Amino acid sequence: MRGAWKWMLLVVVILAAGAGIRRIKIDTDVLSVLPSELPEAKGLRAFQEVFSRDEELVLLLHDPSGDQDLSVRAEELAAEVMKTGLARGVRYRPRWQDDPAGLGELFAWLWLNGDPAEVGRLQESLSADEVSDTLEASLERVATALEGSEIMLSAHDPFGFLNHPAMRGFFEASEHGGEGFLSGDGTWHLVFIDAPAPVPGYKEAGAWLEKLHETIDPWAKKQGLEVGYTGDPAFEAEIGGAMEGDMSGTATLTSILIGLLFLLMQRRHGLLLGLGGVLALVFFVTAGMAGWIYGDLSIMAAGFAAILLGLVVDYGVLICQEAKLCGHDTAAIRSATTPSILWAAATTAAVFFALNLSGMPGISQLGTVVACGVVAGAVLMVILFVPWVAKVGAGRTTAGGDSCAIFGRRGAWTGLAVLVMAAMGTLIFRGVPGVAFDRSLLRPRDSQAMETFENIQRAFPEWGSPALKLVVEGATDEEVRGHVVRAEEDFAKLQSAWPEQVKRVDIPAGWWPAPEHIEANRAALAQLGEARERLLQAADEVGFSEEGLGLGKLVLEALPKVATWPVGQLPAGGAAEEILRGVVSRNQNGGGRLLGTVELEAPEDLDMEDLTRLRKAGGDGVMLAGWALLRPAVLPLVKKDVMEVFLPMAGLMLLMLALVFRNLRDVLASVGAMALSGLVLLAAMRWLGLEWNFLNIAATPLLLGTGLDYGIHILLALKRGDGDLRHVWHGTGKAVLFCGASTAIGFGSLAFASIDALASLGKVALLGILISMAVSVFLLPGLRGHRS
Repeated sequence: MRGAWKWMLLVVVILAAGAGIRRIKIDTDVLSVLPSELPEAKGLRAFQEVFSRDEELVLLLHDPSGDQDLSVRAEELAAEVMKTGLARGVRYRPRWQDDPAGLGELFAWLWLNGDPAEVGRLQESLSADEVSDTLEASLERVATALEGSEIMLSAHDPFGFLNHPAMRGFFEASEHGGEGFLSGDGTWHLVFIDAPAPVPGYKEAGAWLEKLHETIDPWAKKQGLEVGYTGDPAFEAEIGGAMEGDMSGTATLTSILIGLLFLLMQRRHGLLLGLGGVLALVFFVTAGMAGWIYGDLSIMAAGFAAILLGLVVDYGVLICQEAKLCGHDTAAIRSATTPSILWAAATTAAVFFALNLSGMPGISQLGTVVACGVVAGAVLMVILFVPWVAKVGAGRTTAGGDSCAIFGRRGAWTGLAVLVMAAMGTLIFRGVPGVAFDRSLLRPRDSQAMETFENIQRAFPEWGSPALKLVVEGATDEEVRGHVVRAEEDFAKLQSAWPEQVKRVDIPAGWWPAPEHIEANRAALAQLGEARERLLQAADEVGFSEEGLGLGKLVLEALPKVATWPVGQLPAGGAAEEILRGVVSRNQNGGGRLLGTVELEAPEDLDMEDLTRLRKAGGDGVMLAGWALLRPAVLPLVKKDVMEVFLPMAGLMLLMLALVFRNLRDVLASVGAMALSGLVLLAAMRWLGLEWNFLNIAATPLLLGTGLDYGIHILLALKRGDGDLRHVWHGTGKAVLFCGASTAIGFGSLAFASIDALASLGKVALLGILISMAVSVFLLPGLRGHRS
């Protein structure tokens, strides 16, 4: 039974990891990688939670010939989709056309909630003495109106109900017959499909879309139409699928390439089999820990598999290579490799754990997962792989020989001088790599959903508006109203002081329940409702048709009922709810959110100073939401991380090196090698046109960690071999070369990821690892000193 406890413990670990893996979900929300307290991220989250339609798919019908009536085709498509049971509802025209009564209640409620002075003017204009003049003026507006929306509004509004301040921009998107669903040239049409049930994740979204494709694509082909899919479900399915593909694809590619490289170097299939088994176990255990610690893995953490494989395989290769020098004795192999592996794992894990100091949650999560995996990998390699190598690798050729590719003292210092001058010259004359943020980094590179959305923006200009969303929120109705009043004052002052940037501010205060207005207006609006027959007769006498009186009739019928509603009750009809959901979201017990608009001249050109001015106009309970704001908001966080994360990380690194070497010269040599590697990396990035962003900056601790690993392995080997460069080259030197190549392969595979953020991480890490490996193997021994 001796040693059986190890296998029992291993079984327990595997079972626990399996349970953790079942908890893992991939979080496709790009905002999850940003700090929750960041005002601009909070604004976007608030907007998406309430006003964005997570379960609504947007279809874009396109008629290349321009010969078809897309309004008819859209209605036919809606019927086809509804027959399948794949939708709770399909919108292909404004809801008010299907539910005019609900629209009447909405307009009646807006007047009930409006300024009593406005209600007084409306009541006076419809009095027995003034109504004829009011109706005549309405007829004249219809006759002289030039714009399509003005004709429609005037023709259906003889009594002026749509002159309510909250409604004046209601039909601004309706310049054409499609009411915002049909493009101006008649060749594009929008259709909105509501999912039949909640869509909890990207897999469910993808399955739903696949079924819709089976119904819609054949129909569209038969009609000679093109169909594009976009909206939150389409983006979620694309991003989640791309992340899953990147995780499995990069891990598979990494495993295959590393396996081939390992087999070429070690020439034993048994060793490759054992290494693969331990690596699979490491990945399994790490994924389980990630599941228990986080549950949801963000976009940033999705690439941990390739990173982990590239790091942990180094320990296996070091064991195999040192075994050639130790005669494949288990105790001797452990004695030669355990200190180096455990110290390297400790330093690498410490560096990655330090990422929890970052202000970016995605980077913190990536750091924790990789750190846990590195520690687990080191322990499993020492416990499981060492005896496997001793057994399976017995009889291999002992490493040795007279050849040595490591530079001696003179060559090492010459190489150092050349690299420093070349790198410094590049950075002086070409500058350092820039820092960029673009939300497209978090989208799949070939995104059909984004292509469709861009087509919508071109066909429907209102979709491409750069206007920012203004979200006002509060826990009670009174709190929301207070924030609305303050926001109106603050943004009015901002617009007056900054007219060249702030073009328009719209805060729809009239859409939020105002108890004092409601109580003051009840009697006046009830009286208007009682005058219904008199007003309709007057309109008929002036010459308004039955159709033209339709909207007026609905509002007049709704007024007496709406005037009795309790404060806080909102219209509940289909048309009313459709309109309200884009403006107001009220909680059942009071409080909620109100959505306004702030239009800027050039939001993409904002800097941190501009953002500070906008933040001051917001404040508690008032948030601006817009992707254009994230760039100036995130860049200071990236720069802050340099000071608050990487400087402490550097201090921790020095402490770890001191504990490992207990020798100042070795510590300085290791730090110098890493500094040289970082300098050359910056120059290489500048030549290749690579920039830092909020994700690839996570490559920095990885490079520090691998640089530490390589330096520790080389310097300890130099010490064991009493400074003999040939001993270092044929043992640890070749192992570190393989380690660098395998880790580079791991990150190189990320460079082909479909999400640009992961690809940028792979490219920067690939460069840094190769540079760090070359400096550690070929220059560091000569710079530290050697024995001929």
